[in-house]
Amino acid sequence: MLVLSRRPEEKILLSSVPAVIKVISALPGLVRLGVEAPTHVPILREELAHGDRAPRLLAEPAADAPGLRHVVRNRLNNLILGLTLLRMQLGDCDPAVRRTLDSIEEEVQGMRQHVTGGPVEPARGPVASRVSL
Repeated sequence: MLVLSRRPEEKILLSSVPAVIKVISALPGLVRLGVEAPTHVPILREELAHGDRAPRLLAEPAADAPGLRHVVRNRLNNLILGLTLLRMQLGDCDPAVRRTLDSIEEEVQGMRQHVTGGPVEPARGPVASRVSL
């Protein structure tokens, strides 16, 4: 355990999270701390972390962000649909443009596969059914 001394208004930076802990005030027997961190980073008081939940949150903070994963997956799906629509709107475009669209789609599909953790099926729907991804 790292033990640090800080005065009011001094901060501790956790660069890998990223988060900042700031001493708001210090009285005998009581220290008020402010924590600035991204919304997907869980911050719990020890007394609220009960049973199986505490070790999981402490060991795998990224696993506790299913909402973030869902948002990223939805945004990637929207990108794929937008690229498909752009491809349809361009029709028979220059081969260089088509190659650029292909490489962008490959990158987005790779990101989508990384987020979902496995192989990804092509998007389905009225737009995607007319154009193969």
